[in-house]
Amino acid sequence: MSTRRKWTEFLILAMSCGIIFQVGYIRFVFLGPTIAALELTAQQYGSIISVFGATAIVMYFFGGWFADRFSPKLLIALGLAGTGLLNFYIAQAPGYWGTLIAHVLTAVLAMGLYWSALIKAISLLGESDEQGRLFGFLEGTRGVTSTLVGLVGAGLVAVAVTDAFGVLWLIRIYGVLNLVLAALVLFYVSVGSKAPSDDESSTVSIRQLWLAARNKYTWLIGITAMLMYTFYTLLGYFSPLLETHFGVAAGLIGVIGVMRTYFFQLAAPVGGLVVDKVTRSSPRFLRWMFAGCLVIAVAFLIMPRSDSFAWLAVVLMFVLSLFVFASRGVYFATVGEVEIPQNQRGGVIGLVSGIAFLPDAFLPSVAAWWIGDPNANPPVAEAGGGYTAMFSVLIAAALLGLVFTKLTERARARDLAARTADTSPPPSPATTTTTTPTG
Repeated sequence: MSTRRKWTEFLILAMSCGIIFQVGYIRFVFLGPTIAALELTAQQYGSIISVFGATAIVMYFFGGWFADRFSPKLLIALGLAGTGLLNFYIAQAPGYWGTLIAHVLTAVLAMGLYWSALIKAISLLGESDEQGRLFGFLEGTRGVTSTLVGLVGAGLVAVAVTDAFGVLWLIRIYGVLNLVLAALVLFYVSVGSKAPSDDESSTVSIRQLWLAARNKYTWLIGITAMLMYTFYTLLGYFSPLLETHFGVAAGLIGVIGVMRTYFFQLAAPVGGLVVDKVTRSSPRFLRWMFAGCLVIAVAFLIMPRSDSFAWLAVVLMFVLSLFVFASRGVYFATVGEVEIPQNQRGGVIGLVSGIAFLPDAFLPSVAAWWIGDPNANPPVAEAGGGYTAMFSVLIAAALLGLVFTKLTERARARDLAARTADTSPPPSPATTTTTTPTG
């Protein structure tokens, strides 16, 4: 494959990653307007998102199996097309049960069919020493795509008759984009177009998952990613904090949300390049990021919550976003960096993803309880205690992240040392000197 073809296919795949998850995670930018548009209560929507997250976790486990048994290209195209059709259905505001079922099916398509297939396709585009760069640019391209569409969406919501009306049209736009990208993948992308051969995939799914579960890196990478993903999940609930406790104008919240959720994905390529060129180790780089996240979480916990600290709060949130998104381009690169065998990679990716995105199964409901109902007038949020709990959880996640990145680095160092010892030539036999006794 030519270099131009390789990067064109990469661009299409990365752009699809910036679109397929948008409706499932639209709350990160338009939490209140989405709840109103779907005619739900905050707790109903939080419950739907938690079920979506729980289904996603189950699908991540199956996703690795699908990616090792079927053509990744076809799985990606099917996931995109199905998600696009579901976006159109959700835009009809079908009520609680209809929205719940649509989100469950979205999780099946996006996480079960699409995600692990995408990760495998991207990893096949480069060698082991290119993985940090590839996955960094994956997140960066995803960020550019999400930012551009997100800013258009924010403008659409702002000029619509109501915010809720604008959100429904934005969901339809995402549906169209999913279908377009499905066609591009199906008719142009060639990487991953064939089902893996017998020596590239496991023939028995239980055996594959068992091998992945026995691999220490599955748990080290998965837990590390889960701890950083906790920060990502809770970033979506900073908007009510800024508005209710720091007095940020409601008109700025949508723009701030787009910048926080999409623009800072551009940090991912930088993170990937730093790993490839500076740290030479994903766990070491992630340890730096966890240290930065820890400082920001502590600052939010002790900072007075008043209008005079509004812009400091916004800046700190943006710096936190920088750390989080620089990390998102790196933690899946560890799968290739530690040289997990190809016949185990699909299972490892599936299990790692299931562990990594575990916060989606419960944090949305918990966070909805922490912040109260954003559609109330004025918004109802517990007077500081909910956010105190949230930042305490983030501090604990950062501290554990420091521990697990160190454990991963030590495990990799031991493996390399053992490999060096195994490949070292045996010592030469000692030269024996014979002496003749005298006397």
